[in-house]
Amino acid sequence: MYLLKKRLNDNIYRAGLGFIVISLFLFCLPFIATIDEQTEFGLFVLNFSLTGTYFLIRVVNRKQIEKENKIHHLFLLLILFLISAYSLNREMSVFENSVSWFAGLLILLCCNYVAFAFFESMPQWARHLISCINGVGFIAFLYLAIYLLPLSPVGLIGSFLLGVSLHVFVPLLFTIYTLILQNRAAVNSPKYWISFSAGLLAVLSVIVIYLIQWSNTSKEINSALYEAGKKQTELPAWTVVSQKIPRNNISKKILKAGLVYSVPESENFNFFWGLPGRNFGEERKHDPLVMMAAFFVGKPAIAEEDRIKVLESMYGMRHEAEQRLWSGDHLYTSFVNTEIKLWPQCNIAYTEKTITVTNDENIRGWNNQEEAIYTFYMPEGSVVTSLSLWVQGKEEKGILTTKALADSAYQAIVGVERRDPSVVRWQEGNTVSVRVFPVINGESRMFKLGITAPLERVNGKLRYENIYFKGPAYDKAKENILVDFEQPVNDFKVPASFVSMADNQSYKKQGKYSSEWTLQLNDPGLSNCSFGFGGNKYSLSTYHRMLSSAQLDNVYLDVNNAWSKEEYNNVLGFMSEKNAFVYLDGIIKVDEENKEMVWGKLKNQQFSLFPIYQIANPDQSLIITKSSPFSPNLDDLNESGFMQKTKQFLARNKKIKLFNIGGELTPYLKSLKEMRVFQYDAGDLNMLQTVLQKNQFADDLENDNQVIIHRSEMVINKTREDTESSGPDHLMRLFSYNHIMQKLGKDLLINRPIEDSLVLEARQAYVVTPVSSLIVLETQKDYDRFNIKESGDSLKNATLKSKGAVPEPHEWVLIILAAISLLIVIRKNKPQFGA
Repeated sequence: MYLLKKRLNDNIYRAGLGFIVISLFLFCLPFIATIDEQTEFGLFVLNFSLTGTYFLIRVVNRKQIEKENKIHHLFLLLILFLISAYSLNREMSVFENSVSWFAGLLILLCCNYVAFAFFESMPQWARHLISCINGVGFIAFLYLAIYLLPLSPVGLIGSFLLGVSLHVFVPLLFTIYTLILQNRAAVNSPKYWISFSAGLLAVLSVIVIYLIQWSNTSKEINSALYEAGKKQTELPAWTVVSQKIPRNNISKKILKAGLVYSVPESENFNFFWGLPGRNFGEERKHDPLVMMAAFFVGKPAIAEEDRIKVLESMYGMRHEAEQRLWSGDHLYTSFVNTEIKLWPQCNIAYTEKTITVTNDENIRGWNNQEEAIYTFYMPEGSVVTSLSLWVQGKEEKGILTTKALADSAYQAIVGVERRDPSVVRWQEGNTVSVRVFPVINGESRMFKLGITAPLERVNGKLRYENIYFKGPAYDKAKENILVDFEQPVNDFKVPASFVSMADNQSYKKQGKYSSEWTLQLNDPGLSNCSFGFGGNKYSLSTYHRMLSSAQLDNVYLDVNNAWSKEEYNNVLGFMSEKNAFVYLDGIIKVDEENKEMVWGKLKNQQFSLFPIYQIANPDQSLIITKSSPFSPNLDDLNESGFMQKTKQFLARNKKIKLFNIGGELTPYLKSLKEMRVFQYDAGDLNMLQTVLQKNQFADDLENDNQVIIHRSEMVINKTREDTESSGPDHLMRLFSYNHIMQKLGKDLLINRPIEDSLVLEARQAYVVTPVSSLIVLETQKDYDRFNIKESGDSLKNATLKSKGAVPEPHEWVLIILAAISLLIVIRKNKPQFGA
């Protein structure tokens, strides 16, 4: 207690602590509120002024400090200098933003230096702990000092200009005085050097282990590249890399080195210092472990474009790799408004996401606008049915047109004319891309996307999955959610943060944006749900598997690391009278002698790309699959020999039977399924055993008047009859989207001409498909120039007040009052005859 009182009675020490608190608050302001660049520079000036002021206080009181030998004041000055240095880094980027673990480490080290002032009054275990952390600090600041070594001459030359460039020497000063501080702490007890050495050795051990892991993974990547080149596989070399290397943090950082993480580059004319050269759509970072690994071990010999493809395939990073017309570096998502309408009796949901995207850059000039790109992830069978963009404060609805027209208009306006458009495009794997331009510096833009989705049936329940997105950072975003039911529901399960409204048919939530949440409710069964339009009736029925005899002589196992050894052995055990095959550098037959060898080689594949073109007798064959959610998309493989042979095979053959014993399919299989390449069925091992033993398989029940949505166990039927609507227009929209995908099928892959009738169907239902997009342009002249016209006979953009919906109670009151008023007006103005 004596030492604590002594330090706190020291005016110079208290001033230093106070300056650090103020400096930290100023430094953290940009994390709390939106700050423009001029204000950020002002904050640096204040940080630097606090450092300079404390330096002058120490100079004025130099004799007192030297007399009492108070090194602790010096460390307060160094901490102020360090905060000032990182504040300056925002204006003159020497480091990319530090990764979280390193930023946390620097905070811990600074706290440790402050704690050293009370070293003598601490118990022995605490002294050892502080000495150990001091050893960690020595290595950390030694690394930073070496990193900044190339800038030392500049720092010396510029030191005469107000001393700003002296920030370069802060890590070096920390390194030197860390040793001096430890020496003073251990002057009477050398054992504290042991603790210091333990911390130092612990850090060196972590570095060595990391370098070894980096080296091993790099060798695996190089080995996979060599293997792909040697075997001259039909697949691109990067796909082999994606399959072979472990899916862990080291692999991810190796692939991002130079794209996201700073690495040493020889072309920068220095031995250590370099910055990433390409905008990957992700915040650039500085990770000391990555920097050291790249410097001492090097990067694998895989091209940048191939690394991006591997990241897309292994980690689902397609959004980050999107091609941009304009930068989006300063954009963030500031607000999300989600409104959901549920029709449990129709097993349908309609979701509107109204998103505000903000540009936190405040510098004006010719390059004062950026492009916002969002990727939305939707449940299987879902479709985008509305788009709006706010132009000059007014909501402008999207117009549905062909994909080609929408793309050409957006490219011309954004790339050349730099005016207001927004477009939503269909993408593989149940995703869509939304682009909004421009988002002006210091301003915000708002757009709205509407998505029609079937609810998932799970064990007698209906489940709604939130439609999440990737886009400009949303960690600061607030969200309002409103869930509304068409009919009262029972046993409705919502996250605890949702609050029930007075009518018990609506629920709301306000707070921080969250991407992952679900709703669950009882399944009331499909009833009283049909929609009529254009002389057609769209109605629902429950999907029931219809089995028929099938010749399943040859069974192909699509094995990868999603399979368990038990599943593999069980499936082989079901096929005593059938031929079992796998793909292992070619199609090979599995028997008792080689099944262990096959398992050993296939169990570590991150995903599989089964070559369906190597199936000898498709009519007599079955593929059994289980997979992870990661793989290349079809478009990624488009130019490969693998894809060319797949297209030739599909052009000659009918649908292939596929049985899924897992849950989610890979993007590769998901896209083929959506294009109706497969005659599809799914279930557990017991169901598969029945299929194989009875030689029966689920019939393909889809046709021009019927589509199936498997995850919802739902059939949408189209009949030629006039009918009053008892359900929402989303029935027709879902039918049309899935029917278009059914009709396009493999024709989309093999580039056959697209039927005009499918484009007309998309226009009528107003759905985004591979052949249609929604676009908003600034003026009618823009629409006329690109020959984009609104279709008269169509559903138009979907709304929460969907056509065919039964009015709510308060709406009935308004309708009745309007009818009474109309009758009164008619009666008063009734012509008088016989007067």
